[in-house]
Amino acid sequence: MSYRLFLITVLIGILGIGCSVSNGKEANIALPTMMCGMCETNIKSSVADLDGVMKVNIDLEKKTGQVVFDEKKISVEQIEARIAGAGYKANSTAAVKSAYDNLPRCCKVNG
Repeated sequence: MSYRLFLITVLIGILGIGCSVSNGKEANIALPTMMCGMCETNIKSSVADLDGVMKVNIDLEKKTGQVVFDEKKISVEQIEARIAGAGYKANSTAAVKSAYDNLPRCCKVNG
């Protein structure tokens, strides 16, 4: 009987861990000023180290980003602000001009 109880406890624990990872909120972010692979890398690295961000996928072809995050630790607006601070427009959040000006030519619109 105790062996069965142990197995049930382990199963519940494994399911609980799996569910807690998948409880992140997902945001799709338009990245219309992303031009090249370097942009993709810059955006991903600017967001990936934020506390509360669990996963970042960038699609250069579609000019979008998908971010999975813990909304108790960070908001979409904060994520957009970080992308803007790296020099890129994120949804309706404009790029920070000084950061955009410092991007390589290949990362600029009509560059």
